[in-house]
Amino acid sequence: MNKNPYSLAQWKHLMPDIESVVAQIEQHALIAVGITPYTRIIPGFFLKNFSVYAIKNSSDTDIIKQRMRVHILEDYQPALAKRVHGTGYLVSNNAFKAFLTSRKTPPTLILNTVSERTADELAQTGTKWVGNHPNTFADVAHKGVFRELIKKLGLPSLQSDVYTKEEFFASSWDTLQEKYTGPFVVQRADKEVGGNEGTFFVHNATDFTGCIEILKKDEQFGSILLSPFVNGHSTSMLGCTMEQGVLTGPLQLQLIDIPQALNGLPANGIFFGNDIGFHPWDDTIEQQAQKIVEAVGTHLREQGYKGVFGIDFLYDKKRNTIYPNECNPRFTGSLMLYSLMLLKEGVPPMELFHLMAHLHIESNFNFDEVNRALKTRTSVSHIAFSPRGITSMKLPLLAGVYEYNSTTPSLEYKRPGISLADIQSDAEFLLIDTVPTMGSRIEQAVPRLFKFIFPKSIAKSSYEIATDAGFLVERFARVLREAVGEKENS
Repeated sequence: MNKNPYSLAQWKHLMPDIESVVAQIEQHALIAVGITPYTRIIPGFFLKNFSVYAIKNSSDTDIIKQRMRVHILEDYQPALAKRVHGTGYLVSNNAFKAFLTSRKTPPTLILNTVSERTADELAQTGTKWVGNHPNTFADVAHKGVFRELIKKLGLPSLQSDVYTKEEFFASSWDTLQEKYTGPFVVQRADKEVGGNEGTFFVHNATDFTGCIEILKKDEQFGSILLSPFVNGHSTSMLGCTMEQGVLTGPLQLQLIDIPQALNGLPANGIFFGNDIGFHPWDDTIEQQAQKIVEAVGTHLREQGYKGVFGIDFLYDKKRNTIYPNECNPRFTGSLMLYSLMLLKEGVPPMELFHLMAHLHIESNFNFDEVNRALKTRTSVSHIAFSPRGITSMKLPLLAGVYEYNSTTPSLEYKRPGISLADIQSDAEFLLIDTVPTMGSRIEQAVPRLFKFIFPKSIAKSSYEIATDAGFLVERFARVLREAVGEKENS
C-alpha cells in the first residue's frame, strides 16, 4: 500500500501557489474530532501537521494509522469511550481537555457540527476550532425553515405545508391525499433526525396510520412538514462558501431505501450512499441545482457561515425540474466519496477550501477554473447497510480491498487500503469506514453500518442497484446477522 499516493504537484495547474497555501494551513496544529475516524481523514492526504481524534476503534484504524496520526480514546480509556456518544460530550470531558493541554502546540480542532453549548465551552477554555456556530445557519437547520428560505430567495420550491402536530394528528388520509393529489411525504419540520425517524412516504391509509403511531411517541418536536410525493431521483450537491464566491460540485445521485441495505427496516427514506457516475439528467438540471446551491451559499455567507455544506434535491423526471428539499450545514455523507474521487483525479478536495475559508488563507488561484474542475465526475459509488439485528461483531472481518468474481462466485481479501488509489481493478472494492473489530458491540440506533466503495457505478435508480453489488451488500449483512444468532443460540 502506497503510504500517500497523492502529491501537491498534481494541483499546481489549478493552484500555482499550493505549496504556500498548505504551508500556511500547517501553521495550525489541526485535529479532526469525532466518533469515528474514517470520514475525517481527507486532510491527512495533503497535510503533515494533521491528526484525527476518534472515540471508537475499528478494523480500519490500523490502516489509517499507516497514513497519518490517529488518536483513539478507546485505546487509552475504554470505559470512558463506551459512555461517549457525541462530539459535544467528548470536547467537554476532562480527559479530552487533558489531551489538548498535553500537546506541545495548542491545537485547532476541526468539528463537523457544534452546538451553542459546545461553542460556549470552547470559548471559555480558549480552544481554537474550525467549524460554524449554530447562529450562522439557523434559517436552514430544519426542513420547515429551509423551505421558507427557498421561497424568500425566489428559488424553485416544491409545494409544502407546515402543520402543528395537533393539526396533523387531526387530519385524515382521504383529506390529505386529495389535497396533494396522491401519495405525500411527512417529515418533522423543526427537529433534525436521521434514518427512518425522519421521513415517511405515505402511499395509503395503512402508511398514514403507521406514521401517526410513530410520531405520537415523539414529544420532542412541534410541527410537521407535508409535501407531495415526487416520482424521480433523490440527489444532492455540495457547496463551499468562500470570500470569492460559492464553489459547487456535481449533482450526485443518492441511494435511498435500497432493499438489500434495509436489512429489515421499513423503507422510510433512509440514505445509504451515493453514485457519482449515474446521472440520468441533462445539463440544464445540473445548472438549476448549481444556481440554487450558489444562492443558498451566498445567503449563508452573509450570516457568517464558511466552508462546506450540502443541499438535497428531488429530481422530478416527469417535469424535468429539480427542487431543493433540505440543507445540511456541515460535512455530508456524500463528501467522503467525492473527495476520494477528486484526489484520484488530481483535483483539490473541498476540505482544502473549507480550511482556507476558516483559517483566512489567501491564494491567487483562478476561482472559475477551480470551480469547473470541482464538477469532475467519474463512475464511483458507495453504499452502507442497516445494522439492524447485527448487535455484535462475531466474525474477524478485515477492512481494506476485496475482489469479487461473480462467475465463480468467490470473494478474496487482497490488501489493506483506504482510498480509491488502493483499488487496482473494477472487480475490486473497498470495505471501509468503521468496520467493527471482533467482539465489539454494534449500535442499533444508527442507520448505517460500514460501507462498500466501488470504482464503478452500481445504481439503476435512487432505489435500485446492480445485481452484483446488491448481492454483496445483502450477503455481508446476512452473514453478520446469522453469526450473531448462531452465537446467541449456542
